[in-house]
Amino acid sequence: HASRRRGALAPAFARVRARGREGGAGARVQMAAPDRAVVILGDEISLGQGVPDGKGFVTRIERALAPYGVDVIGGWSREGETAVGLATEPEKQEELKMRIRDLGGVQQLIVVIALGMHDRIILGDMMDMLEQALQMIIRLVQNMNAIPILMQIVPDDIDGRVGQDCGAAFCPVPLCLAQQYQEEGGSGPFLPNMQAHEELANNLLAVLAEEMRLPLRPPEAPQPGGPFDGIWVHKDHPGMLENIQDGIIRSDDGSYAQIHLTSKHKFYIEHSGQKVHAEVRGNELIWSDGDVWTRLEDDAVPLMSSPPAKKNKNKGDLKSFLKVWEKAEEANKRSRKETTKNEIRAEQDRLNQDREMLDNERQRLEEGMKRLHEETEQVSAMREEIREAEEKAGRGLFGCWQAG
Repeated sequence: HASRRRGALAPAFARVRARGREGGAGARVQMAAPDRAVVILGDEISLGQGVPDGKGFVTRIERALAPYGVDVIGGWSREGETAVGLATEPEKQEELKMRIRDLGGVQQLIVVIALGMHDRIILGDMMDMLEQALQMIIRLVQNMNAIPILMQIVPDDIDGRVGQDCGAAFCPVPLCLAQQYQEEGGSGPFLPNMQAHEELANNLLAVLAEEMRLPLRPPEAPQPGGPFDGIWVHKDHPGMLENIQDGIIRSDDGSYAQIHLTSKHKFYIEHSGQKVHAEVRGNELIWSDGDVWTRLEDDAVPLMSSPPAKKNKNKGDLKSFLKVWEKAEEANKRSRKETTKNEIRAEQDRLNQDREMLDNERQRLEEGMKRLHEETEQVSAMREEIREAEEKAGRGLFGCWQAG
């Protein structure tokens, strides 16, 4: 079966390997090694096709990293490049190893792997081949003492799963790019628009900042008074409130979450190990999981179980909202404490009932054991009587035999 499977996959391998040969990356250039450097292994998306010069995500990160002395070295991406082709063609593997060796003087070399768009088209439902190819590229980079970052271009779970399995950093696809991919059919080659390239750069800069310990601000720290600050109400659940202030989402149940900017009007939070993205559109906050929040604009809107507040001349004043919020939060805390007390009382009642049932069961068991003991004694007494009767009968027969 294994040989038959390899034979069936050979044409696919040949097609994937053939991609990327037409658009060359140019001759390898020997250059002085910087202290820190970033290279991009990608296809035409990494080359910035489809957007004006200087607007691609690679050029954007190059400008952002330059003040920190980090070089973004070009010439590593090819038009039509595929992960399977790079992982299975010996000449491409040797070229990649040689390029990394040429940068042996770099103290920290990061290799961003932004491949897989063409693989998904060519391989169809044989996505296990793409996973294996990405794993091989990551292992090769790691074995050369470089740091791999797996950059998601197509919105599925393959890149994230491979990154987690290989222990590689993962850069998620931005929400606007995922939307563009779906709008264009999600089945063929596509070129991200200028907004998507901006978001790709912001997401990648966030990961690079963490890997290189750089104080990059754009994707990191929201500024006070930004477009997200304020009190928000869930559109489908008007009783649920959220307070966003200084980059923190505080819920009315006491929980909170840190927000991470990806652009001026977009951010994500981490929830249950997953990233959930959000975007401000007018007076609404649109979440990638389908939730919608509406900004609270009037302090006459009732908060939780509190009665409506009196009309304030300063309509929409954030301080007024925050005062009402704090009062509502305190009321909610008291309510939760009272609920906890009631739950404890109910639990104590259940424990008392269980103890009572246990005592009844123990009493019935003791009574049963007592009856069993009495019955055992009765049986023993009956056996003794039978034995004595048998002995008497035996002595009588012996006496008759002697007399005869």
